[in-house]
Amino acid sequence: MIRNYSLIFCFIFIIFTSSCASSKKTINISTSTLNGKTFQLTNMFEGRGITISFYNEEFYGYGGFNTYLGKYEMRRGNMIIFKDMVVTKMGGTSEAVEAEKQYIELLNKASSIELTSSNLTITTLDNEILIFKRIK
Repeated sequence: MIRNYSLIFCFIFIIFTSSCASSKKTINISTSTLNGKTFQLTNMFEGRGITISFYNEEFYGYGGFNTYLGKYEMRRGNMIIFKDMVVTKMGGTSEAVEAEKQYIELLNKASSIELTSSNLTITTLDNEILIFKRIK
């Protein structure tokens, strides 16, 4: 009888752990995978509403005070390069402008990208990590 309960427990444990693992599975990334998706930064610059969106080989978003846009290139699966970035030049509080400047500098140093069903993670050359939650 105890043996049957042990088998049932093991079976439930295996199903539970495999279902949790599948929800965090990294997705192979390409421009078509990112196309039409929008993400909001969650792990830094809280309350700024920083976003990034992808359309074909272009990206755009809100940097916390200004909007920005440019092109990106995927290489060898999870390598990413943001290039030709431009940012609107509206003035603002020094705190908002400084946070945005730091965020844009991090994007310019992006080296790799990971995508799960609900999150996008960008890692920089300096091993800084930007975590975005999918909002669209």
